[in-house]
Amino acid sequence: MNKKIILIVDDVQFNHRTANMVLQDTYELYNALSAEEAFNILEKVRPDLILLDVVMPVMDGYEMIKILKKSSQFKSIPVIFLTAETKAESEVEGFNCGIADYITKPFTPIVMKKRVENQIALAEYERSLEAKVEEKVEEIESMYDLMTVSFAGLVESRDGVTGGHLKNTSLYFNLFIHHLMQLPEYADELPENLVKRACRSAPLHDVGKIAIEDAVLRKEASLSKEEFEKMKMHSIIGGDIIAFIKERIPDREFAEVAEKIARYHHEKWNGSGYPDGVKGEDIPLVARIMSIVDVYDALTSKRPYKEPFSHERAVEMITEKSGTDFDPDLVKEFVRIQDKVKNCLDVKEQMITDQQYFMVQKEK
Repeated sequence: MNKKIILIVDDVQFNHRTANMVLQDTYELYNALSAEEAFNILEKVRPDLILLDVVMPVMDGYEMIKILKKSSQFKSIPVIFLTAETKAESEVEGFNCGIADYITKPFTPIVMKKRVENQIALAEYERSLEAKVEEKVEEIESMYDLMTVSFAGLVESRDGVTGGHLKNTSLYFNLFIHHLMQLPEYADELPENLVKRACRSAPLHDVGKIAIEDAVLRKEASLSKEEFEKMKMHSIIGGDIIAFIKERIPDREFAEVAEKIARYHHEKWNGSGYPDGVKGEDIPLVARIMSIVDVYDALTSKRPYKEPFSHERAVEMITEKSGTDFDPDLVKEFVRIQDKVKNCLDVKEQMITDQQYFMVQKEK
């Protein structure tokens, strides 16, 4: 069984010898006489515990632990302060910085061993809990994904006109939002957790169509004015469906993102969209993103009443509506990644071609 690793950071050799005598039989030890030397060791070794002297030249223990706790790589490593200081104020300052415990000098061997043992055991327990929580989160996310795909599939199975639309828009949405989250101007609005939820909920953007009557939903010709008014209700219905679900699932943030996309993805930048006529940045960003990819897929897809537009023409048409239908800044970014979008379109068209080929072969 591999020994647990301890890094001892102290500028006094005598303290190293004392600590080594107490711990060397049980643990693998690394010794540093300064914070700088300790960070050099940390580049090569990840200890299970750090014993850190408080008073050291150049960089003291308080400064070093502040750096450690800011690092995603090292912040979870428990740190025990080594100190001759017994004032309560000093102890409180250490705990405020994130230390796990104190060991006072001169060391009492049995106390040092027990405090070290306890902190390593506690850190292991916390890691096991985190692993269990992560496993449970993955289970819940898988359940949501299954629910989303099932719900979206149910909608798409009723819609004989726009086959594949939910899958296509989800693909374009994923590509577009991941591009945006890398840009400084969108970093605050698109944190990783929100982007993850948005991508998982994107297939639900047309979920309200489940309540639209077949005569309208499955019509293969252009809709009349009256029929279009009925079709427009899918945004409200979709938002209401997800709002209802939101009150009954643990991950409310997932439902909140899904609701915004479902309700607002047909709103327009100038306020002429539906269902609420909101405009500009009052339209949630995730819905503004969806509105572009939703129209792009509609333009580049074959319908009974129209042939598909080329990628180039679709991008041109979206650009023409920049500042009226679409957020002009988002349109610029969509144009920037249009080659990647076209690659997705080419893959989709090839898949359709392959499907048609196999259907023909099957008929033969």
